[in-house]
Amino acid sequence: MLEALVALAVKPTMTVDFKSNLAMMRGVKEILYVTGEYDFLIRVEAQNTFELSRLIEELRSQEGVEKTVTFIVLEKLK
Repeated sequence: MLEALVALAVKPTMTVDFKSNLAMMRGVKEILYVTGEYDFLIRVEAQNTFELSRLIEELRSQEGVEKTVTFIVLEKLK
């Protein structure tokens, strides 16, 4: 099982709609609404790199997404 964190910047006018769309997506395990350069930090899980790639592309294709950055978890320390 692969785990990744995806940071997303969303157009300010799209934040409310985006929250509800994220909750419905398969593979999304946790959604954090944060401050700073990005608006959301999303924890996702996938069976393999192909599924992870599909999930990231689905996130990127959501209306209002301006940019993303993905961090693949190598090891959980705590």
